[in-house]
Amino acid sequence: MEHRERVLKSLNHIEPDRPPFDFEARSEVVDSLLDFLHLSNEEDLLLYLDIDFRRGGMGPGEEFLQKGAFFHPRRKWVIEVNPGIFEDEFGIKYRTDEEGKYFGFVGYPLEKDEDLETYQFPDPGETIRYESLQKLVEIYKEDFFIQGEATLTFFEQAWQMSGYEHFIYNLYQNPGWVEKLLDKLLEFRFAQCEKYVELGVDIVWLGDDFGMQDRMMINPELWRKFFKPRMKLLIDGYKKLNPQVFTQYHSDGYIEPIINDLIEIGVDILNPVQPECMDLRKIKELYGKALTLHGTISVQSLLPFSSLEELENQVKEIIEICAPGGGYILAPTHAIQTDTPLENILAVYETGRKSTQINQ
Repeated sequence: MEHRERVLKSLNHIEPDRPPFDFEARSEVVDSLLDFLHLSNEEDLLLYLDIDFRRGGMGPGEEFLQKGAFFHPRRKWVIEVNPGIFEDEFGIKYRTDEEGKYFGFVGYPLEKDEDLETYQFPDPGETIRYESLQKLVEIYKEDFFIQGEATLTFFEQAWQMSGYEHFIYNLYQNPGWVEKLLDKLLEFRFAQCEKYVELGVDIVWLGDDFGMQDRMMINPELWRKFFKPRMKLLIDGYKKLNPQVFTQYHSDGYIEPIINDLIEIGVDILNPVQPECMDLRKIKELYGKALTLHGTISVQSLLPFSSLEELENQVKEIIEICAPGGGYILAPTHAIQTDTPLENILAVYETGRKSTQINQ
């Protein structure tokens, strides 16, 4: 079965020959896999793993590039403003840890409420921002399903611009300020996603981390007040341009209280469905006819710490739970981390390839 046909069947809740595959890993893991498999580049790796998707997004603007912007290994376009201090196009400042593996936040452009009055968002309409995505669509869409990434959609982008404590405080004490910031972000995201749809992506990938291991980061009623209406406006807006485009939503952790809300506003695909946080069997039974489950292969426990036999058995069990009737995409629950044995990564996809017609 061809890649696009396989994905379309699964998204339409028809079981394909095998679950569609997706992939995400830290750059160090990708480099290690390339060396291990004697491959030349990331596209060769995606072909080797038989990945059914290709993913792109919005790049930096011309002015930011002229300032010396580069794509940091931590997967952000940044400039280095001081030794070891980086700044993105929104004005958020970061510092890497001693090993250079992770970013930590050290500066916020909206640290004070009054900063919002004079803040200028980057221009999402610049053609240069979408040149890479346009090439991706032109090269790969005939064979693969194309994802346009617009994660950090509202909540994460907002608190990263203002500081987490500041933003959470204002949810309760200055809701008008929050509404104004989120409305500006909605305008930005709509321009971005509209361009994605115009270019021909198959999936708009939205998302914000609202979940911890066993509860949500904010009260679900706050989510319904501030975020749900804007998510609906965004999804309705770009779906007017192409009703056939799919919407994928990412949130790590436990978000069961809002899954029905996500379905209500038009989300088609839920990612990553962390098995440490939500029961896969329960989620499939309750929501599997309305949602496609994307992810489920834990980067927190299963991938790094299982023996090959344990991993293969658990992946088989996950597929047996999630794949029948379609509506399932096998993928890691986040970027695969550097503590993961390469053999385990390869075994996930090999096990998936052997899973044809599970329920027959």
